[in-house]
Amino acid sequence: MRTVIIVSYWFAPNPAVGAKRFSFLAREFTRLGYDVQVITHESRDWTDWKTDSTLPLAGHVHRCAEPVKLPLPRTTLVNRAVNAVLRRLLAPIGWEYLWAGAAARKALEVAQKFPQGVVIATSPAHASLLAGARIARQRGWPLILDYRDPWSAHQWPRWRRSALAQWFGQRIEARLVKQSAARVLNTPAMRTSFEAFFPRSDSARNFVIPNGFEAAAQASPPPRDGPIDIVHAGEIFKGRSLVPVLRALAGLRTRHPARPIRVITYGDLPEAERQRIQAERLGRFIEVRPRIPFSALFAELQRAHLLLAIVGEHMVYSTPYKVYDYMAAGRPILGIAPRGAALFDLLAESGAGVCVDRNDDPGIERVIEKFLTLDFAPARTRVDRYRWENLALQYSRVIEAAAGAPLEDTGREDPGMLPREEPVTRRPVESD
Repeated sequence: MRTVIIVSYWFAPNPAVGAKRFSFLAREFTRLGYDVQVITHESRDWTDWKTDSTLPLAGHVHRCAEPVKLPLPRTTLVNRAVNAVLRRLLAPIGWEYLWAGAAARKALEVAQKFPQGVVIATSPAHASLLAGARIARQRGWPLILDYRDPWSAHQWPRWRRSALAQWFGQRIEARLVKQSAARVLNTPAMRTSFEAFFPRSDSARNFVIPNGFEAAAQASPPPRDGPIDIVHAGEIFKGRSLVPVLRALAGLRTRHPARPIRVITYGDLPEAERQRIQAERLGRFIEVRPRIPFSALFAELQRAHLLLAIVGEHMVYSTPYKVYDYMAAGRPILGIAPRGAALFDLLAESGAGVCVDRNDDPGIERVIEKFLTLDFAPARTRVDRYRWENLALQYSRVIEAAAGAPLEDTGREDPGMLPREEPVTRRPVESD
């Protein structure tokens, strides 16, 4: 039985997006026969976040905390001054830097029980990669760097990271890349960006394994008459906007008076977005609801006519995690993104929906109208490739390759993409 140490800052039952990927993969790795040891944060923020009971808690989970929690509480002038200095010093890595040492110590203590294994470190937080590299180096085990988002292999805007912080971050990351036996990127676009920043990395060892979804019981389709609900889950972050969709609804209202359409969004709207909606007098086409537990939200997703995913100009390399929750819900997906965003390829390849350029107002209106007038069923066989159990089978080949097994010559044009497996087609269940 091969031991796999997973270093992930977030883990179940914490509901942060960063907890989901390896909460599910840890369960699937265990099913595949791996001895899974998870090193994660003590999750100090559980007092601020409600836990997500739908996330599986698998493997042997070891929680640890940094010796000093950063940033310091803003209660004194000294603390504020120290935070101001540390914010600049730690910008290349992040506030979680001190956790890397605690995580490495805990993992090395655990690893002493096992003669050999593989280390998977997932980022962000980037401190996880530092911890994973130290564990792998001291134990002599192969290291897999897993990227949910890029670290330095993306030209962040200045409001995210300064040019100097980017310079330091790239040099720190370059050492980890050189040490690693394999890299796993979340999308083909992310891998392309990664290889542009790290051209000396062995491209045959740069793999693409996206996020996935949990199978769920199919729900009855929404009614074919009456109001139309387009549901958006989560907050609208900087660089994203619902306005292009609301404009389309305003145009469709006159042609479909018997079927009034609205967007229901779960999560706060930033003030700038509220002002944009008010300025264009589009408020009647949107209903803002508070965030609700995932189990309740998922039921709303299954009742929706159409599910909405929006990508901003700073996240074109990635796809929102909500897209995979949408796949599980089985309802068609409308993506709105800048031209060239990874969401276009994901929805086209999976058959789960359609993505439209966010600046193409007539195109958005046209696509929504097609969803209203035509039956659209997601291509389940293609979508099922994104179920966690199928992705874990692909990931196991990366683990074995990192451990020394030869890479298969699949004859595929894109060496970074693992060959498609015939998806497991177990009957969907409520929980697994």
